This record gives sequence, structure tokens and C-alpha cells, in this order.
Amino acid sequence: MTGRKKQTLSSSEKKRLRRIILLVLLIATLLLLFIPGRSFMSYRNMQQHVSMLSRENERLEQRNRELTVEIKRLQSDEAYLEELARKKYGLLKDNETVYEFKSRRKKKD
Repeated sequence: MTGRKKQTLSSSEKKRLRRIILLVLLIATLLLLFIPGRSFMSYRNMQQHVSMLSRENERLEQRNRELTVEIKRLQSDEAYLEELARKKYGLLKDNETVYEFKSRRKKKD
């Protein structure tokens, strides 16, 4: 076997190698943080979007439960249905008369 001498780098070559390594690491870090569609920032945006959609989904599920209760009440509770028809549509029973009184407004001095 032939003996090889270890080649050592000069200080200027070491500095250049360090700079290249730091530059590569910096570029890799920037790519991980900001590359469109695959970056950490995209991941955070997607997490926020999923969180917002989850909250919206919970709100819609609650509204759906409320509407289901309302539907069941309209189908089964005659008094509630009558009250709603009177308030919302101004319906009257036979032989009922509505009297509307206008309130007087007080003048301010």
C-alpha cells in the first residue's frame, strides 16, 4: 500500500467552505419556510384554514340542531304554530278585530 498524505485545507479554503455550507443551509431554510405549496408558511395557513372551517362546521351543526327542534315544534305544537302565524303573518281568528293605537310623542323643550 502506498501511503497517501492527508491534504489539509488552507485557512482561506476553510473560510470559503464554511461560507458555502452556511449559504446552502440558509437557502435550504428559506426554501423550507417560503416555497409555495410546500413550506412551513403554507402549512400554518392550511392549519388556520382548517381551524376556521372546524369552527364554522360546529356553528352550522348547532344551527342545524336548532332548526330540527323548530321543525319538530312546528309539526307537533299547535299553540306555537298559531302564535307564530299571528306574530309573523298577522293572522286573526274569526270575529277578531285588531285595534292599533298610535302613541303620542312628547315634545322636548
